[in-house]
Amino acid sequence: MQNRRIATLDEHIQHSGNYKGYRKQKAQYEKLYAQYTAIKKAGGFGAERKAQKALNAANEYYEDNRMEITLYEAAEKYLRGVLQEHFDPKKLPPITKWQTEREKLTTDRKQLDVDYSKLRTETAAVEKIKRSVDDILHEETRVPQRTRKHDIEH
Repeated sequence: MQNRRIATLDEHIQHSGNYKGYRKQKAQYEKLYAQYTAIKKAGGFGAERKAQKALNAANEYYEDNRMEITLYEAAEKYLRGVLQEHFDPKKLPPITKWQTEREKLTTDRKQLDVDYSKLRTETAAVEKIKRSVDDILHEETRVPQRTRKHDIEH
């Protein structure tokens, strides 16, 4: 159960890092695209050419930063699903809370691994003692078998 929660927290933290790290690229692209739509709506003399230049600038920026923008959008979609109604695009997700919980779970897991290792060692020692006792008891209850020497029974 702890392993699953740790894996989930790792995924939350990874997406949060992408969301935080690539916000600026997404915001810059949205700004450039907003300039294009504003020019297109304004119309007027030479608006078509200005709009095309603005669109080309927005598309060029998008192509140059496609990976970052895509990672941001995937992180945003993931975090919306995880946080649901608590998701606020203006705020960062609770990264430090998740990191603290992950550290605590990792520490607990390490302690459980140490305890498990000790129990395994103790169990192996007890099993060895049990086999020795069984061998001794079996030896005492064994009926001595007749042996033959030179075809004469003893």
